[in-house]
Amino acid sequence: MIDLLILPMLGAAGYALYRRGRTASAERAGMLRPCEDLLAKPVHGRDPTGFGTLAGRFLGMPVEIRVLPEALAFRRLPQLWLSVSVHHATGVRGTIDILRRVVGAEFYAPADNLPARYDVPEGWPGETLVRGSLGAAPLLARASGTIETILAEPRVKEVLLTPRGIRIVSQLCQGERGAYLLLRENRFPMTQIGPEQLRPLLAQATGLVRSLTGEDAVHGSEEAPARAAA
Repeated sequence: MIDLLILPMLGAAGYALYRRGRTASAERAGMLRPCEDLLAKPVHGRDPTGFGTLAGRFLGMPVEIRVLPEALAFRRLPQLWLSVSVHHATGVRGTIDILRRVVGAEFYAPADNLPARYDVPEGWPGETLVRGSLGAAPLLARASGTIETILAEPRVKEVLLTPRGIRIVSQLCQGERGAYLLLRENRFPMTQIGPEQLRPLLAQATGLVRSLTGEDAVHGSEEAPARAAA
C-alpha cells in the first residue's frame, strides 16, 4: 500500500523535473535572441552546451557571440562568460592572450600553450597575465593603449589578439550558490542577455580590430540597423 501511494508522488516529481529541464533548455537556447537587432544578417545557432549563439556583422565586420558556462571550480562559484569574437584579419604577426584573475579554470583561453610571458604594461590592472607567441612584443606595445581602456571594465576576463581576429570574454554572472553547494549544479540566474550588455563589447572588439588594421568603420548596407546602434 505504501508503494502505491509513493508512485504518484514520484511520477509528479519526475514530471516537474522534466518540465524544469525543458524550460531551462529553451531559456539557454534563446539567451541571445534580444540582441539580434544589433547585427546585420543575424544568424542564430546552438552550442553543444545548449546555449544559443549569434553571428552576423557589426559595423561591417563579421562577429560571433557565444555564452560560455564554466565547469565547477574548487572553492568558487561557477561563472557564466560572454564571448565576443571578430573574425577579421588584423594584419599583425603573432598572438597575445591577456587574462585577468587567473584561477586555472580558463578552458577557453590558449594562454597555457603560448611560449612567452610578457611584462604587464604600465597602467593595466595588476592581476593580469600576458602570454603570447615569441616576438609578439611589438604587437603588445601597439595595442596596449586600446586594451588598457577595455580592461578598465572589471568584468572583462580575456582579450585575445591573433592574426585572424580578436576575442573579448566578459563575465555575465555567477552560478546560484544553493544549486552549487547542495547539488553541485551549474545553475545561473540570468535567462536573457540584453542589447545594452552586448553593444559595448561589440564596439570595443571591432574598435580594437580597426586600431590594428587602420580601417574606418564601414557604413552602408552592412551596418547594424540605426535603431540598434543608437
